[in-house]
Amino acid sequence: MFERMLKFFVNNSRLNYTLFLLMFFAGIYSYNKIPKEIFPNFELDIISISGNYSGASVDILDKMIVREIEDELKSVDGIDSISSVINPGKFSIYIELEKGKNRFEMTKKVEDVVNYTKSNLPSDMDDPIVTALEVRRPLAEVSISSSVLNLEQLKDEADLLKSKLLSINNLAEVSIYGASDKLYKIYLNEKKIEAYGLDKSAIFEKIKSLSFIFPIGQIKGPEKNFYLSTYNGAKTQDELANTLIKINTTSIYLKDIARVSKKFEDSSTLFSLNGENAVNFSLKQNEIGNAILIIKDVEELIIKLTQENKNITYTLRRNESEKIKDRLNIVISNILFGVIMITILVAILINIRMAIIIAIGIPTAFVMGVIYLYLWGYTINMISLVGVLIALGIIVDDAIVVSENIQQHIEEGLPPKEAAVIATKEMAKPITIASITTLFAFIPSLMISGNLGEVIKLIPIAFCALVLASLLESFIFLPIHAAHTLKTKSKTLSWKKINTIYSRIIHFFMRWKKSFLFLFIILVPAFMVGIVKTSKFQMFPSFDASTINITIKADVNIKVEESLEIVKKIEADLLFKKNDFYLRNVSSIAGYRRDSANNSERFPYVMYITLELQKIKPFNFVDKYITPNLSFYYDTDGRTREDKSQQISKKINAWLKKQNYKEKYNLLDLSVVERKVGPIKSDIKIGLYSNDYQKILQALSKIQNKLENIKGVRSAANSANYGIDEIKIKINSYGEQLGLDEGYVGSFLSNMYLSKKKTTTFDDKEMLDVKIESSNKNIYANFKNLEIPLKDGSMVALNEISEFEIIKSVEKLTKDDGQTNFYVFANVDSKMITSTEVLDKIDPFLKQLKSEGIELTFKGENEKKRELKNDMIMATALALTLIMISMLYLFNSFKETFIVMSVIPFSFLGVLLGHNIMGLNLSMPSLIGALGLSGVVINDGIIMMTYLKKSTSLEDIFFYASKRFRPIVLTTITTIIGLSSLIFFPTGQATIFQPMAIALGFGLAWGTILNLLYLPVLYGFTNRLK
Repeated sequence: MFERMLKFFVNNSRLNYTLFLLMFFAGIYSYNKIPKEIFPNFELDIISISGNYSGASVDILDKMIVREIEDELKSVDGIDSISSVINPGKFSIYIELEKGKNRFEMTKKVEDVVNYTKSNLPSDMDDPIVTALEVRRPLAEVSISSSVLNLEQLKDEADLLKSKLLSINNLAEVSIYGASDKLYKIYLNEKKIEAYGLDKSAIFEKIKSLSFIFPIGQIKGPEKNFYLSTYNGAKTQDELANTLIKINTTSIYLKDIARVSKKFEDSSTLFSLNGENAVNFSLKQNEIGNAILIIKDVEELIIKLTQENKNITYTLRRNESEKIKDRLNIVISNILFGVIMITILVAILINIRMAIIIAIGIPTAFVMGVIYLYLWGYTINMISLVGVLIALGIIVDDAIVVSENIQQHIEEGLPPKEAAVIATKEMAKPITIASITTLFAFIPSLMISGNLGEVIKLIPIAFCALVLASLLESFIFLPIHAAHTLKTKSKTLSWKKINTIYSRIIHFFMRWKKSFLFLFIILVPAFMVGIVKTSKFQMFPSFDASTINITIKADVNIKVEESLEIVKKIEADLLFKKNDFYLRNVSSIAGYRRDSANNSERFPYVMYITLELQKIKPFNFVDKYITPNLSFYYDTDGRTREDKSQQISKKINAWLKKQNYKEKYNLLDLSVVERKVGPIKSDIKIGLYSNDYQKILQALSKIQNKLENIKGVRSAANSANYGIDEIKIKINSYGEQLGLDEGYVGSFLSNMYLSKKKTTTFDDKEMLDVKIESSNKNIYANFKNLEIPLKDGSMVALNEISEFEIIKSVEKLTKDDGQTNFYVFANVDSKMITSTEVLDKIDPFLKQLKSEGIELTFKGENEKKRELKNDMIMATALALTLIMISMLYLFNSFKETFIVMSVIPFSFLGVLLGHNIMGLNLSMPSLIGALGLSGVVINDGIIMMTYLKKSTSLEDIFFYASKRFRPIVLTTITTIIGLSSLIFFPTGQATIFQPMAIALGFGLAWGTILNLLYLPVLYGFTNRLK
């Protein structure tokens, strides 16, 4: 069957070449259509419940709402864990599902739980919202500023711009910072109300009925039909102020007792760009969108709007398409460089004709791989392209082995087409098994769980797609190319001299085979153990980022406007140092930040500065000469930065300390935060739980102090921070005698202090809320003396009928499965110290805390390392089992199978040596590379063993080992050349995967020595050949 297929494609050359061209056109089409991004999109198995209850403290929200929902969720099957974050006035509950559960079906179950609990929740709170979380990919930010328009006018323009942005295809979400909703605010003047002798409660009800926006009904007459509705309230600020209202027998205008303002809601966030007040739009795309094409549409819209609105400056920032192009440039140029180098190498070491065949085969495999990724809904991104880059040298192996065998048969006198069929058939089984073992080594990495696994899985998927594509190319297209290209005269380069040297070396080791094997089996593991003991581990290596963030927290009593003033002063100082820090843009948000553990916070007293850096200058040979000339999207604009982001981050950190901002502005936190890779938000995250709250606070403080005193720890913080104080109002005995209770007093006060929505009205453009509050609400003395109406119409001061207790309130609560935990966070400089070493240093103190009854949980990198360890053990066991089964099928011998497989553990010495030579810590990509190495290094073992098993004497071993020397060395060299740019010249985020390339490259180099020396000697020894 297989031979018939080969003959069909070789004999029908016109059909073969037509299919070849059609496939290339399909590949080009697929490449243009497939979305491009930096990192792949994936589904989150997380459901969120979010809710708002304006004015409620953290404690009230937890007791009244969150606990109620958490308790009901415990009865739902399919939930893995529940975590809650409670802030003043709002809460979020995150439900992580068990693996394999349908998140949409589970969302329906969670909605049923929330609906069931509604009867127990406060009636005046908004209904909690249940959402199946999706990863929306950040695309860019657009900022609008003006030297002519004020902030209120900019907010008007913001709504129009948001509407236009959302009309762009595949733009899924537009979030605004620095803007807010428009509304009517009625500020009640208590003194005027008291002067008129009016009942405040009656005023509240009267305002509630000023507008009625709902339909009234319909008249269906014999001749004409009508819809019925009211006027929908006042249309302007003046019209609303001049509304005549009647309270009992008194008729007054609303403006007589209140000030009416049509305004924007007080912003929860304020934004500044390069020292100017601005409104910022954060754009996110959907999962099918192509970032490069979407940004093109955004740029066209900005050009159009700039021409229409001369008074507004539109700034496109944090453009992800620029980063995507840069990352694509880096990896694609590395791939093309590898193809060129491999082609040149094959031309030198074999011959030019064979180099042409291989040069055609590599892009053919790429084209087939792109078609697969497009049809199965994957994207072209950093991860998939790294899989392609790793596969580059490996996919050449099949082409080299098959084409070399065809050349040998042509030299023996067979016609080219017959030689192509016979030679391909001969090599079909070994190269298929070799490819399968390679796949078996990479496929188990799909077992890595969680978000980390979702990101990494594209490496084995892209890798396997290319290996299978290479196999198909070797069977379908390569034979006809070889038949038309290879000739009897196109002799291969003679390897006689180097084969002679190899023969002498193997003769030497075979003469001392017992001593060699004894020393080898003792020394290699000893070296490995010694290196492992001195090696450090981190989840991911650091990389050069395009942004740096400064996270700030001030005193809890300052307003968002004051926060903006602080952050703008720091921003101005940073802009003065713009050239020193290579800053492209400086933007700031007051009222929002991500802390050093990457948790988002929305308080008036927090701030967040984003420093957008200039593009980095070309540093190494690849950046200077290869990437600019072998890229699809390269541009030279703005490449002025001479320092990497890590160096700039250290400089900024030192500069901030020198400026004394902490003391100057009474700041609680001022930290520089660098972007991290993967799902790890902070390197160290220790959770503490105890019923003794004071003991927890003391322990948190002590752990944080110990972390801050360890050299190499960049930042440390904890989550136990006090927020705004809470006043507890308790009705005293006098108030009770007057017939007052908490319900009546609380309802009355909420109308004055909660900025309650009373009704809704329409102006000439949109629907607006009407809210009321006291004009003196922010004066504490007025609050204490506020007049409370009694049922008989008389008034009594609030401080006469109640007692006030001021209590400390925590800023936020973090709960895991219903248990309140407080956390200590820290980030480290991995070149100085790893998170594991830091935890080891404070371990005695942590043990002491455990003995005192404090429960500890370890998250951050420590948690992910535990998960990774379990996943890698399972993946390694599966990989070795699958490789063993394929070996048994090929050799039908346990002895030969285990001889070949014994190379795998010894090859890991190359992995360890490679990391030591390159000065890198071991990391998760290193482990995946080592796992993949087991399949790659075994291929050379298969090539060697298929010939060694024919041996009946030591002389046969020398002969057959020498015969396999060239293909083994060639496949190793081509693989290492394919990986060389990633090993020696990684740039930007490609640095993340440098350890994987080092593991494969150095591991294969050492593994080749094993296959050429150790394997023949071991085979001769175990078979007692003489």
